[in-house]
Amino acid sequence: MAKKRRNSVGTPGGFLALPKLLMEQSDFRELSPSALKVLMVLGSQYNGHNNGDLAATHSMMDEWGGMAKATLAKALRELQERHLIVKTRENRHGREGARCALFALTWQTIDDCPGKELDMPPSIAPKRKLSRA
Repeated sequence: MAKKRRNSVGTPGGFLALPKLLMEQSDFRELSPSALKVLMVLGSQYNGHNNGDLAATHSMMDEWGGMAKATLAKALRELQERHLIVKTRENRHGREGARCALFALTWQTIDDCPGKELDMPPSIAPKRKLSRA
């Protein structure tokens, strides 16, 4: 009989861990409400093995109560400027089809995401170091 796979805290559907050291930093605490919402959308997709393959599209934001395209773009820019996320793939529109931009959470390592054509390679260490300063 196969064992059921459980996460360490027994939370159905998984969870997003936001390190307290991250939440104590001013660039996190001073996030606009829109940027915080987009960060939650990105974080809700993270499963521990797909950092770099996280998306926040206008249609995804509709499922979270909606957000104007300009507001979404501004929130993504804010998260990148505050080094909370990094863009791992540019969006593209063209004859060969469209694809959305992808992002990674900077306090986690970037994972190998086969088939996603990321512009960044997997990483050994997170881009953002968390420490008390």
